[in-house]
Amino acid sequence: MKRIEKYGKLIAMSAAALGMTAALTIESSLAYFTTYVSAGGGQIVNLGAQTTIHETLSDMTKHIVIKNASLVNDCFVRVKVFCGADVEITYTDESGKWREGADGYWYYEPVLPASPDPSDPSLTTPLNAKVTVHIPEGESKDDFNVVVIQECTPAVYDENGNPSADWTTVYQGMGEEADE
Repeated sequence: MKRIEKYGKLIAMSAAALGMTAALTIESSLAYFTTYVSAGGGQIVNLGAQTTIHETLSDMTKHIVIKNASLVNDCFVRVKVFCGADVEITYTDESGKWREGADGYWYYEPVLPASPDPSDPSLTTPLNAKVTVHIPEGESKDDFNVVVIQECTPAVYDENGNPSADWTTVYQGMGEEADE
């Protein structure tokens, strides 16, 4: 009989301890189940601007026009022309919207707005780059390259709605790592 009393007290104490532990955790587990929420869906976030370059050539002059192909991002654009030592480039801009920077790039001054309607693209005015070739005697005048590079950066607006360009920002694609 002493054995039953001894083990009975032990079982009762164990059951009481187990009951108290369960009582302490039931409130937090109920809170978890009552505050759990799931959500679905997604939204495409476009961080950069997308532009395309259109070049035509007539009378040894490249007519350069940049198109903002982004549906949502206004941007600033710039152009630089590279050529050999025997080739001279003379720029003209009939609109007055292009300006030459100290770094050799030509900057389009107004913001190039986004084009939500693909049938009505946002284009720069033409920047004309006249090519003059100075080839020494005996060399072919038809063998030279003129390369046009265009870059864009998203327009950043301040609290007053004034746009600015940050040409030092580097946007990386998915999976690319920054150089350290």
